[in-house]
Amino acid sequence: MILLILFQLSIMHMVHVPFKVSLLFLLLSVPDLGRCQFHGHFNFIGFVDYPYSEVTNQIIVKSRLKCSSICLENKDCYNYDYCEAESSTSCFLHDQNVSASILVTAGACKRYKLKQSCDIEYTSPCRCPVNVGAERCKYKYDCDGNLVDWNTPSYQFTRMFPNNIGRDLLCEMGVDNGGWIIIQRRVDGSTDFYRNWNEYENGFGNLASNFYLGNYYIHEIVKTRDYELRIDLQDQVGNWAYAGYRNFFLGGPNTSYILEVSEFYGDAGDSLDHQSGMKFTTYDRDNDMSSSNCAFSLKGAWWHRKCHFSNLNGLYGVNTTSGIIWYHWKGYYYSLTQTKMMVRKKIRHQL
Repeated sequence: MILLILFQLSIMHMVHVPFKVSLLFLLLSVPDLGRCQFHGHFNFIGFVDYPYSEVTNQIIVKSRLKCSSICLENKDCYNYDYCEAESSTSCFLHDQNVSASILVTAGACKRYKLKQSCDIEYTSPCRCPVNVGAERCKYKYDCDGNLVDWNTPSYQFTRMFPNNIGRDLLCEMGVDNGGWIIIQRRVDGSTDFYRNWNEYENGFGNLASNFYLGNYYIHEIVKTRDYELRIDLQDQVGNWAYAGYRNFFLGGPNTSYILEVSEFYGDAGDSLDHQSGMKFTTYDRDNDMSSSNCAFSLKGAWWHRKCHFSNLNGLYGVNTTSGIIWYHWKGYYYSLTQTKMMVRKKIRHQL
């Protein structure tokens, strides 16, 4: 028993999970989906009296942030009223047909309206009313920034890079309005991801199944610093979750491909921000802050710190810290079965 406890403590130290820090992350991983960015998705349009008709749903909340988060998660919610009383705070959700005639110059509640996709600067979120023929409701952008039909399927294309190599790329059009270039994917254990620096720099695998695009090529795609990242994850029973980052950048070879991510959203919890600011580490090139090489110890090349909260290049089918780990969704001893990392250029709408 004592030996087992010591072993578990050593593993937790290896992956850098101090008790207070890990507890804090667990508390923050509730489905609020993020922080202040949600307020930016809603416009204040006026006051309403309380109570009133036309309510589709009433929820007791602690903050307007929670109202914004709940409305974004509800596909039928386009407006909400935030009402503060002495004993409680309520959030009233409305669909797109809510009447504007009940707005007053002053009242007990404030009404907020979801910004439609053609009224916001970037592509996410996109929720268009069915009765509005807005550009982004009928079309979506492909991986070259072109407007295409909404039903355009995912496709493969070729892009030339500064090293005079043409690389085949996959454009994911079926997820979150499309336009995502897939940079990493794992679907089964048929491909070995325990590889050296050169292989992770230049890429490996098969676009039809498991692959890593290569840090050089990822950097060349996102070096303009106007890209976002989305990571889709599947557990062992087929459930999916995702983590999105509104800002994503990967430095070049002279930085050892340093990672920068910020503004998390999603339902998988944030297990990548801890790695932000770190250089890439492989078993033959140690750039982490641990006394040992984390990529060697945990069998996965990644942006390790001391060592990780995520390890999507880890060993397949191994329910240990060396597996395919996303700590804030499934913990350290649960290896995921599928992953897909994607980047997308932020689209500025031409209004």
